[in-house]
Formats: sequence, structure tokens, C-alpha cells
Amino acid sequence: MRRSTLALVALSLTVALIPAPAHADPVGGTGWTLAFSDDFSGTAVDTAKWNYRTDVKAYSAQRPENVSVADGLMTINLKQEAYAGKSFTGGGLISKQSFRYGYYETRAKINDGVGWHSSFWLMSGDGSTTYSATARTEIDGFEIDSKSSPTALTGSHSGVLTWKGNGVAGPYSSGSNYNTGLDLRQWHVYGIDWAETSVKFYVDGLLKYTAPYTPSQWTHDYTNIWLTSIGYGTSPDPAFLPSAVQFDYIRYWQKDYYVDNDGPAAYGYSETGTWYDSSLTGWTYASPTRYAACGVAGATATWRPNIGAAGTYQVYAHKIVAANSDANARYDVAGTTTYVNGTTGTSGWVSLGSFSLPAGTSTAVKLTSSGTGCARADAVKFVRI
Repeated sequence: MRRSTLALVALSLTVALIPAPAHADPVGGTGWTLAFSDDFSGTAVDTAKWNYRTDVKAYSAQRPENVSVADGLMTINLKQEAYAGKSFTGGGLISKQSFRYGYYETRAKINDGVGWHSSFWLMSGDGSTTYSATARTEIDGFEIDSKSSPTALTGSHSGVLTWKGNGVAGPYSSGSNYNTGLDLRQWHVYGIDWAETSVKFYVDGLLKYTAPYTPSQWTHDYTNIWLTSIGYGTSPDPAFLPSAVQFDYIRYWQKDYYVDNDGPAAYGYSETGTWYDSSLTGWTYASPTRYAACGVAGATATWRPNIGAAGTYQVYAHKIVAANSDANARYDVAGTTTYVNGTTGTSGWVSLGSFSLPAGTSTAVKLTSSGTGCARADAVKFVRI
């Protein structure tokens, strides 16, 4: 589509106001691989990547018609209109693909005028409801409640919540309201660094809050990316409508690789021989585990990651301690054999060594039962060093 010279000048001025990315490579050094992104460079929402938010909540109903992509930006239009029993409409996008640990980043510009709750967050779901049956982990990169001029919009909230599905709250919650010192109606960069032991939240590359969040505290499940804005907190002010919230891009980088025996992280897991579901929990809260037929040698469990970048990785297997576990379970990885006694010590990650590994799926961790007890299979991880 051709645009006028005036429109091109206006676009270049808009782009000039958008700050450069806070991280040429995400926080935490090198070794990151860009695993998902959308620069919103097309002329329409890429529905192969995104679902629309369509729930009805608080003061607004969410409509696909309110979300558009043009000129390198995704825009959520905020309107006063009667729809689905509400007087206002918002919207948003939710990634169809789900993710776990890594670094998430977006640039966003929040609207002027009270009554809108804009968010960059992670939780399982497809946008048809806020509280899906599969929701366990919620990570809020930012939650910003809009304000009217001339009061500067500077406040944000970041944190971690847990759920038991269908809107039933879980036992863990950690969050912080903070003053960014910035006018959030201008373009700013927001980052989420989610690791096994914490979640760190950044604004324009500066760490604003760290939430401790370990697997033993609650489920670390796979989540979808949400970029949304809804009427919430107080009724929106029609004097400031129509308005819009905009996102310039979304990116997700991955550095470490976890392969589990269940759920989305089981993409590279396989078994030979006879295995059963176990009542013993695994590395993350309520995570199921498996065990091989007790006293029978030769059953195998294999975990095969899809490594995004070649490099040196510390490889771990999660050991499940029980009186009848395998006392001499064999783990093989990259030509190295390690024997693990599952009857002593405590359950937890056991290092199998550090290895120089290629990208792709050629590397695997293979567990072989010795027949002295029950071999137990849970998860392995490859941590970039």
C-alpha cells in the first residue's frame, strides 16, 4: 500500500521516539537463542502466532476488531461502545505457542485517560477466558493502570501469582508496585527474565524487582504470552476515548533447556521396557514421575533436547530418592557414564558433567535401569555455562 510523503514523515518521527532495544543480547551474557518473535511488520495480525483476547471482564468486553497491525506496531484500540453487556471494549493478543524459562521483552506505550489496565504477562490460556483450567503460573511483566493528563503515568506492578486452574488461587504470590520514574505513556522497553530460582523484571534495561520463585513453591508450567488492555479498576473516562495501547515487538530468548516426562516439556522424552506412573512428585510442585518395573534390568528412559545454540552446558538429572529406587541407575550423555544411587541422600538435581554440545537434537541423556530397585524418570536440564 502506498503512503503519502507526509505519512512517511510522521512514521519516521514515531519510530525515532522509540528507544533502541535495551539489550542487543538479553541480560545474563551470551548463549541466548531467539526462539520466538513478532516485529508486527505486516499489515494484519499473524493468526498463525496469535489468538485474540475475547473475554468479558470488569468494565469491558474484548474484541478482535480492536486489534490491528500496521507500520511496525500492534495497536489495541480502546473504545466506548456497547458490546456483550459492557459499555467499553478493549482487546489483545495471546501467543498460540507456550514457553517456560527465558528472557521475554517488549516495547510498549500506554494510553492516556483513566480506567484501562494494560499488561504484558505470561499465563496458560487462549484468551477466551482469563482463568483457564490449565492456568498454574502467572508472571506479570507489567500491569499498568492508566491515568489522565496532566498527571504523569509512572506506576507499574510486576510479580508472580499461582493458580489451581479455573480461577482458584494457588498458595504462592509475590509482587511489587513501584514508581518507574518514567512517563509510561511514552515508549519504554519491558523485560522478564524467568529462571528456575527467580523472576526478574526490567524497565529500559534496569532491574526493578526480583520475585523469588522456585519449583518447590508451586508449579512452573508452560505459559502463553499476553499483550492486552481491558477496562478495569474504575470505569473508563469517555472523554479520553477512543484511545489505544501500542506494542512495537515481542521477543523471547532461550538459553537453558529442560526436558520433562510430561506436558509440553516432554517433547524429547521416550521410554523402552515397562514403565508406570509414580505417586512420587518430581522437580516442580506436583510434577508426576515414572518408574520402571522393579528388579528388571534394561528399561530405558531418554531425554533429547532441541538445543538452540552450540556451547558448553552443565547437564543435570533429577534424582528421586526412595527406599526402593534403583541403587545403581546408569546415565549416559555424550559418551560419559554416571551411576546414581537413588536410595540415599535427598531428591534433587544431580550433575552428570559439563559438555561441549552441538545445536539441534543429536544430544541425549539416557537412563538405563540396573535391576537393583526401581529406576525413576523425571526430568533433565541443560544449563548454558
